[in-house]
Amino acid sequence: MSESSFRFKYFTIHQDKCAMKVGTDSVLLGSWVQPGSAEKILDIGTGTGILAIMLAQKSTALLDAIDIDDAHVTRHMRMFYYLHGSTASIP
Repeated sequence: MSESSFRFKYFTIHQDKCAMKVGTDSVLLGSWVQPGSAEKILDIGTGTGILAIMLAQKSTALLDAIDIDDAHVTRHMRMFYYLHGSTASIP
């Protein structure tokens, strides 16, 4: 596995253009959080999108993931829609 990607059981995070790579802390936090019956989840500074993707696997809540870097947002929206089979149009 190269440093440009981080592979999980069901998905891979491509992080070659991300300033902050996937780390142990984000993986542990994503594993630890139990969204329960939450209706909405907000991931501020989503970076690689790891927490948003992990929580999307655990919950049916409306999930918003935002980041200041437009390139990261566009890239991770494409990855998210690919993982979930959406046909939505992404810029």
